[in-house]
Amino acid sequence: MPRKKNTSVNNGYPGRLRIVAGIWRNRFLKVANLEKLRPTSERIRETLFNWLNPDIEYARCLDLFAGTGSLGYEALSRGASTVTFVEKSKLASKFLQDAAKLLEAENLNIINQDAQVYLKSKTDQKYNLVFLDPPFGDNLLSDVIASLHYGNWLSIGAKIYVELDINQDFPSLPEGWVVTHKKNIGKVCFALLKVI
Repeated sequence: MPRKKNTSVNNGYPGRLRIVAGIWRNRFLKVANLEKLRPTSERIRETLFNWLNPDIEYARCLDLFAGTGSLGYEALSRGASTVTFVEKSKLASKFLQDAAKLLEAENLNIINQDAQVYLKSKTDQKYNLVFLDPPFGDNLLSDVIASLHYGNWLSIGAKIYVELDINQDFPSLPEGWVVTHKKNIGKVCFALLKVI
């Protein structure tokens, strides 16, 4: 008699992502099953962190729209001193917490809040590295960049990573911001900006 397939089990995640390098190299993190959740690919992360290589160690990082945490955990794995993850989805935030436990990660803070609301709060913390990878199609990058700039969130010389759909307009940049690196892979445009 053929065995009946068990369809009642739902593990709550569609897959996993791999940390590319550093102390957690080749460790895997589960990815929450959410419609707009799109982890930054390994190929893009490898390129980005090659660009950041001289700056990642001891960096104070802000991972807005953290999602899977692929960028923030990659940064911690490679020597960043702290990462603040901001993610509005409760399920994605739970997966970020689970990843922290799995990796026994320290020096991180996970905030379950909308990124734009978070940027309206007051802070004494200045970040020297910010990851901006909002859901494609939401067209939030220009507004979030303005909030970072005028809200005094960034240290002098801070670097900001942006990721967007190749068909989206590139975000408007405040005076004193420059694009240091920019590349397209597949349907993704990604760039590294610097505050000078």
